[in-house]
Amino acid sequence: MDKKFIQRIQQNKVFLIDTLTVEAEIILQYVHQAKLITQRDYNNLSDIREREKRVINLLDKFMGKGNETCRQFIELLRQEYILEIFPTLKDHAIFDSPVHEVSQYKIAQIPRGVCVIINNVNFTTMSERRGSDEDQKYLTKVFRWLGFEVVEHRNKTAAEMKNLLKELGKTVDGDCFVCCVLSHGVKEGVYGSDDGVVSVDEIREPFNGITCKNLVDKPKLFFIQACRGKKYQDRVKIQADAPEDGESEMEVDGDDFDITIPADSDFLIARSTTDGHVSFRNQKEGSWFIQLLCQNLEKHCPQGTDILTILLYVNDEVSKKGIQSKQMPVHEVAMRKKLILQPPVNH
Repeated sequence: MDKKFIQRIQQNKVFLIDTLTVEAEIILQYVHQAKLITQRDYNNLSDIREREKRVINLLDKFMGKGNETCRQFIELLRQEYILEIFPTLKDHAIFDSPVHEVSQYKIAQIPRGVCVIINNVNFTTMSERRGSDEDQKYLTKVFRWLGFEVVEHRNKTAAEMKNLLKELGKTVDGDCFVCCVLSHGVKEGVYGSDDGVVSVDEIREPFNGITCKNLVDKPKLFFIQACRGKKYQDRVKIQADAPEDGESEMEVDGDDFDITIPADSDFLIARSTTDGHVSFRNQKEGSWFIQLLCQNLEKHCPQGTDILTILLYVNDEVSKKGIQSKQMPVHEVAMRKKLILQPPVNH
């Protein structure tokens, strides 16, 4: 059985005690927030008055929990926000590799930035997107928890969508920007509530480095829940862990639309499905893509997992859903650094 991470903590235990004892309360909050210890563990450790003894017991608890928990703890220690608090950790042998293999975007401000959500449910001629309000609620909850100022818009016409994004691009600030669009789609873009079309370039352009100076060198994330065509994904038979629920309440989100990543840097566009295929939304529970995106952000952000790795978890879980119909999300990246959206302490 592999015990290399347990052994790494054991071999560097004295160093870790000396380093972490200085801010024992803070490291305890971070490991609790990352769900590496239970609430009961946190309460018991908080009751220990001697900071050094508190850290010793914390390290012993990690080693008792096993190799995977020790790995997650070491991964937490290598995050930039931890290294700023404990600078002696930098380049230490406990990491067994250079800490800064890939640099990270600096995410330090509170609020982190703006998350704008455009949720088009009702349309002039097209069907109501039932279940989309559940996506909006979950996105709002998660991004507020991550420290963002959330701006919500519902049932906006194409012109209103363009105008509000242009105005937001003039004033938006922060360490990161997030835009979530939930709507029907066609080849040329996404639908406004009046059945007019907004191209993806028109969604993105207000935030590029030329028109939005405040977001230069900062990550800009776009999550788009909409169909990209009418085709259904072909199935490949694999062994499932559990039966799926029925799909009688599933709907699709429109027609074909095409997205290309611009040459501008620091953009990420995550789409709910691949080119030419439908994207599913449960009328009561929301869409597969947005619901699993939010679940994985809740699960992995406290552990310091970067956003691209989280999107791989989302891709994998969405791809396993469905019996008669399948779906495969995709993301295109023009980012230069790792993005870690750690929720603020005590948030």
